[in-house]
Amino acid sequence: MKKLIFLGIVFLFIACPPTAKNAARIYIQQGEYEAAKEQIMIGLQSAPNDYEYYVLLSKVEIGMADWLAATDAFYRGIAVDSGKTVNWLLSDKQNIPVYWQAFYNAAISLMNAKQYDRALKNLGYCELFDPKNVSQYILEGGIYGELGEKEKAGAAYVRALSIDPENPEAYFMVGRAKFDKGAYDSAIVDLREAEKFFLTKYDRTARIVFQNLPAVDKNISKEIMQLWGEKNEEALDVLVKVKLGFDGGLEPHRRTLEQFYKTTDGLSRAYYYTGMAYYNLRNDSLALSNFLKSLDLKADDADALYYAGEIYLKQKKYDESMKMFRKITEFREDDAYAWFYLGVNHTQKKEYQKAVEIYENKVLVLDPQNLDAMTNLAYVYREMGNNKKALEWLTKAEKLQKEQ
Repeated sequence: MKKLIFLGIVFLFIACPPTAKNAARIYIQQGEYEAAKEQIMIGLQSAPNDYEYYVLLSKVEIGMADWLAATDAFYRGIAVDSGKTVNWLLSDKQNIPVYWQAFYNAAISLMNAKQYDRALKNLGYCELFDPKNVSQYILEGGIYGELGEKEKAGAAYVRALSIDPENPEAYFMVGRAKFDKGAYDSAIVDLREAEKFFLTKYDRTARIVFQNLPAVDKNISKEIMQLWGEKNEEALDVLVKVKLGFDGGLEPHRRTLEQFYKTTDGLSRAYYYTGMAYYNLRNDSLALSNFLKSLDLKADDADALYYAGEIYLKQKKYDESMKMFRKITEFREDDAYAWFYLGVNHTQKKEYQKAVEIYENKVLVLDPQNLDAMTNLAYVYREMGNNKKALEWLTKAEKLQKEQ
């Protein structure tokens, strides 16, 4: 009799397989997200108004790192039952940081796609999950900045600083907002604070990156910035092994190098905008000093190179100026303005043949209607004693000026 009962229980268990929802949960625990998603789709066919399927689907999409799909699934659950959907996620306390990251990453993607309303909606849920996380307020401020809502942007940055008074990115964004308004003196105050706190983070991260070397190597640092910006992982892997001395290569140190890149880039941007504030205040000396600090961290910043080159030209330091503009042409061969200022430097140095070659073979090839290049050519040819060519270029310049 006992044997028959046992067999009957086994039969009933086999005859009543787990529901699609339970199967999905098991697959999620095992990290088999495709199989879990398949079960959820089966379940939704018979229960399209079951909010739990949507929150499970959200977890699956997070597991597959599809942030937009994850938040879309969550919003479908909200449409079915907002209270239960939100409470379900909030009650899963162990995974709240994961949900925050999903909504934050989705907000970044939506911002980049200029879907600002959707991005802000996601950040609203970020705040629900973790109201003390500064990153969401900085991103929020950036979105409002893109929308031209300066007051709301400023309020978001102030909120960030109220939570983290030493946050360099928040200080930078406040300074940048003041810079955009033309309040240069006030912008410098906040940008200096950004520099101070970025520098603290930079020193801390740099010590980790360069722990196998006697000191921070500026040339290797610039190479890291360039390769990371280019997403050249193969070269980065070699650099980490050969120049930084880490046997494991890039992968075990990816997050550290990413943090180093972001912090170095942030510090470089702070120096650049401080330089631009001084530039607009007509303080060329302090402007140049900050541009050079920026370039010492990020050697291929075209804007910093351009303005540093311009100031050197005004100071009649032609070789230094040419170094800046030549650097731009090395990674932007089609930059007509950089070529033009190289030509101007050669003109000032009375290296007229070199100037002619640049104006005719570079600038006017890239920008056939560059009036300044034509006028300069007329001047250069006159100085060379070729009045025929001087008149030819002067005539072309006058004709173009009338047409414009």
